[in-house]
Amino acid sequence: MGPIEDAATGLKRVPLTARGPPSKHPALAVGAIYNAQPPARRALSARPSSAANGVRRPSQTDPLFAHGYQTLSPIAQGAFSQVMRARHVGTQREVAVKTFNKTKIGKEAHLAQAMKNELEVLKQLQGSAHPNVANIIVVVENKASIMCILEYCGGGSLQRCLQGRPHATGLGEPMSRSIALQVGRALAHMHGNGIAHRDIKPENVLFLDSSHTQVKIVDFGFAVACGGRRVRTICGSPQYMAPELSRREPYHAWACDVWAYGALIFEMLEGRAAFRGSSMEQLNIRIMRASHEAFTGATPPPARALVKSMLLVEPTSRLPAASAVEHAWFVPHAAAAPIAAAAPPVVAEAPTDAE
Repeated sequence: MGPIEDAATGLKRVPLTARGPPSKHPALAVGAIYNAQPPARRALSARPSSAANGVRRPSQTDPLFAHGYQTLSPIAQGAFSQVMRARHVGTQREVAVKTFNKTKIGKEAHLAQAMKNELEVLKQLQGSAHPNVANIIVVVENKASIMCILEYCGGGSLQRCLQGRPHATGLGEPMSRSIALQVGRALAHMHGNGIAHRDIKPENVLFLDSSHTQVKIVDFGFAVACGGRRVRTICGSPQYMAPELSRREPYHAWACDVWAYGALIFEMLEGRAAFRGSSMEQLNIRIMRASHEAFTGATPPPARALVKSMLLVEPTSRLPAASAVEHAWFVPHAAAAPIAAAAPPVVAEAPTDAE
């Protein structure tokens, strides 16, 4: 298996099977993996442009025109796809449109497969329309491209929210708990349906609007429908990648989501990343030892227990998302609208990999 290039950015993800022999020093092996990761990708959110506030008639040269949408402004641009903010002409509903260039993707079989995987995951989740997932609305295409129209979140990312806080100041317990519960419910739903996201981080958690009350998970470019099977492709962002990704062997993708989820909760409460180091090697060593930053009074005992139950070196010992949302930290405050119960992830061994 050769390098897998992300359809959203054109940057390569190198499968474990494609890498050379492991380093004698495990930390250096992980460092090589982390250093190979692409830079952070912008999430499916953008600030409104001036054109969005004015009245502008759709142009017939707009590729979305024939499908009843009007392009408004860019969100992200990659080598093989782009994401735009658009509006449905009839309802005025704003959407995010991810467009895949057929010509460019058609030249590389692994890019076509990556796009197919992403669309299949989104279509599988579409029917349930989970409130904390940026769901697909419809897929349309023309001669030049395939356009995936998604729910739009206009409130900015959790990453931006955290960056706007004073140094080392978290979001506070009530807001952190609310966001954590919503993310946990989304993960429980996905895992119960055999889907792993594989890139959980503040950048990929968006607020629906400026009230900053509801969040949705976005960017399914690394997501995989793997069921109970283990997978091989290394992907994610360094500070949120689980230690098993350094072992050069198939891994449980749902367990990597849980690890990243624990790191996310820590960061919301403490206002700093769970894993830091003065060098990449030091960061890698701390991750492999699950030696996260020290808690302060900003994290109450129940939340500490929850985070610790997910930041465990052994993947199958981590608390599944479906169990995490029933944790004591959430129970007295889980007054949000009920959602369908999600089955826990399948952790039994399987004979084949999903990738």
